[in-house]
Amino acid sequence: MRWLARAGACAAVLGASAEAGEELKCAAQFKLEEHLILEWAALGGDPQAQYSVAQCAFPSNAGELSSAEKTYALKWLTLATCEAQGVAGYKDRDRATRNLKLGSNISFRRFGGVTKDELWTGKERSLISIRDRQTADLEARLEKLKAQSTEAEQAGAREALADELARMGPLGIMRLIELTSCQAYGASDAFAAAAWSAAAESWAASGSTSVYGPSAISDRDLKSEGARRMAQLSKNDRRVAAARKDMLLRSDAAHLAELEDAAALGRLQNLGSADAGEEGLKLSGRSTTTAVQYALESLGFIEFVNGPDNDYGPSTIEAVKKAQAAYGHPQTRLLAPEEVRQVVCDAAVTKSDPISYYHLSLMYAEGLGFRKDLVRAKAAISRAEEILIARLESKDALPPWKAREYPAYLERIGDAKGAIGEAYSALPRHVASGGGEICR
Repeated sequence: MRWLARAGACAAVLGASAEAGEELKCAAQFKLEEHLILEWAALGGDPQAQYSVAQCAFPSNAGELSSAEKTYALKWLTLATCEAQGVAGYKDRDRATRNLKLGSNISFRRFGGVTKDELWTGKERSLISIRDRQTADLEARLEKLKAQSTEAEQAGAREALADELARMGPLGIMRLIELTSCQAYGASDAFAAAAWSAAAESWAASGSTSVYGPSAISDRDLKSEGARRMAQLSKNDRRVAAARKDMLLRSDAAHLAELEDAAALGRLQNLGSADAGEEGLKLSGRSTTTAVQYALESLGFIEFVNGPDNDYGPSTIEAVKKAQAAYGHPQTRLLAPEEVRQVVCDAAVTKSDPISYYHLSLMYAEGLGFRKDLVRAKAAISRAEEILIARLESKDALPPWKAREYPAYLERIGDAKGAIGEAYSALPRHVASGGGEICR
């Protein structure tokens, strides 16, 4: 492909920078695809791609730049300069990549952390010479651009670079903690502590610890280093660092899942609202108290003569305490959202309670207590209908209040099944084909 070859050539030809007055802005020099390939390579650590993007982001003859252009150029010049200068962390990494290259078919192009004992080919020595010239050029460009930029534009560039690396997940945040030690980046102590803490949390949550071996560096403990840096901050700076850590983790899959779960649990009280639901599901006959009462009855913690009454009175409170004691939880007057979810799940799955399956379907359909999941909602409402029909076939064996209440619930379940089925049918095929246990 023509544009792929052109972009690759731009990143690979060393020392082929344009003369002063001939440089072009990135938008005038590259097509979109070429430009993106350079950025991807630069974020991945390719030094020549970093230099190429920095050069076209701030040409020597750039003239007046808009605020957005300055922020963009500052971002790439900072990254390229920090990599070229070879701060301590980068030098260690560069030496490690060259060690991997020796005696193997792995090829790397790294320039920092050179030692006298290393063996170099003539081409590699030439690369080092070129890199020295590029480093001086990058430093001069960055100093010139900073003189033309406001503090807000420079802060915006730091934020943009941190955001791009954070979106790469654990590996990107690992790169960010190295970047915080670069003077040109200008990270505060609070930001550095946030980055180390975010790296520790992201790395542990990703499951990477079961894939990667232990660090060759004995004191490279992300959690301990993050805690040490946090402890050195003032109380106010620790609050700032904690908030900044959450910002860095906002695109982390595990962190997002935790936030979604917390939000769903917080919305559980909306089970009492007949008009809740993003998909326009207008379903009646739902109540958090009624759902809890049906679940507690099925689990044997309460008995009804006339059935659940949606009144959170003394008998319900006593049943709640019995359930909490059975689960080993502190006994209180109210069930926490996690406990509501647990008793409804247990009543449905372990006792085959059709009304609890009905309430589970509403919870999944509307994101109440669980993250919204129409696949599980559809499975739960189908199970509710199946069990309830079977129970009504032996109506004489039911307690009088269930024989009276179940027909009305069968109608509600039918309405819910239709609404959930309609929403489910609109899902993309790959989503609609998912599944799993109803109670995760």
